[in-house]
Amino acid sequence: MAVSFPAPAPAIALPPQPRTAEETGLPFTFICDLVLKVLYFNGSMLGRDIAAHTCLPFSILGATLKFLADEGHTSTAGVRMTSLAPGETISAAMEHQISSTGRQKARELMELNQYAGPAPVPIAEYTAMAEQQAVVDGVVNRSRLHDAFSDLVLAESVLDHLGPALSAREAIFLHGPPGNGKTSIAEGAASLMGPPLFVPRALYVHGEVIRFFDPIHHTPIARDLPAHDRRWQLVQRPAVKVGGELTPKMLELSYDPGLGFYEASMQLKANGGLFLIDDFGRQQNMLPRDLLNRLIVPLEKHVDYANISRAGTTVAVPFTCLLILSTNLRPQNLMDEAFLRRVHFKVHVPDPTETQYREIWRRRCVMESLRMDEDVLTRLIERHYTAKGRALHGSHPRDLLNHIIHAARYFGRPVAMTDNLMEWACETYFVDEDA
Repeated sequence: MAVSFPAPAPAIALPPQPRTAEETGLPFTFICDLVLKVLYFNGSMLGRDIAAHTCLPFSILGATLKFLADEGHTSTAGVRMTSLAPGETISAAMEHQISSTGRQKARELMELNQYAGPAPVPIAEYTAMAEQQAVVDGVVNRSRLHDAFSDLVLAESVLDHLGPALSAREAIFLHGPPGNGKTSIAEGAASLMGPPLFVPRALYVHGEVIRFFDPIHHTPIARDLPAHDRRWQLVQRPAVKVGGELTPKMLELSYDPGLGFYEASMQLKANGGLFLIDDFGRQQNMLPRDLLNRLIVPLEKHVDYANISRAGTTVAVPFTCLLILSTNLRPQNLMDEAFLRRVHFKVHVPDPTETQYREIWRRRCVMESLRMDEDVLTRLIERHYTAKGRALHGSHPRDLLNHIIHAARYFGRPVAMTDNLMEWACETYFVDEDA
């Protein structure tokens, strides 16, 4: 779902609208083939709808549609005058349909490539735009950092270590005990990456198509914009997150032999934003050393290399994302000193102090509209932390309170922070060594 923002213009330059087929950077034959496949899947379409589907100005498609008609691949079914928009040319309201010879031609094309989406952007244009959008004005200072992480309870030392790292926009290694907000910190950092940016819907590389825009990682922004190249989508700065499921293949272009086109890699989709590798060191199919070896050159050179297997070549692509590695394992057990040196910033996220732990409880109770009982909380700390040598973790208040709420509903009691419900929550949450 698109996110609505106020009307001010974006802080980045708009990609200029192409005026001719040559200015798209795409071969004329590629545009013709794309339009033919679009008509094959849709049967018949108005000229304006073809332009909207391919994200190309109708002025460019006029010559394309004429060529396809001259070749006998398409025909026109007249003008729908009722659908003519104010100021629109008659040709844009003309209905185009694919012929039997056009269908045969489209089937032949789809044996090689079934891509029939928005027209792609040449890789050279994307590289230039990505490098431009990587240069962001604005310093990450204490004030901005406190605003970005106002919903988290963190020690000032953590913020002071994190702030310069985000300002430098270099790789960050977040480490510390589990359950203390490392993932939340990394996700919150995305809001400090800069203003919205444009991402291509697809890329064109040596005759091949790479689908780029991903609704899972790219959040579109609804904003009235002047005329621009609609092959680009305005989105929030991406925050691409992977965890233990990360495999080497996810860091490369993925090719679908059935569809005949590629999907962008995870780090390519993260360009201009944040690439978070959570649970670093717990990837089942990739050793930490192998993962760092794969990313070390892009980190240092800000350039990655994508293998276009069908074209038999490799192309350079920009690497402009902020890499964050997050783990609850000891850094020394994951990599040697040489690798640790390559990741310039290390930020330790410790267990909360008792004061911070109580503040987290207070905030969680406010969120659930419950009264926090200080005496119950004190007994919780004494019995289940101090007496048992258990460390305080920032995620415990959220989880224990969730247990209390569901237990109260199950037993038919008022939802409240009581000793009985707290004990039940601890019994079903913690695992004691003597159990």
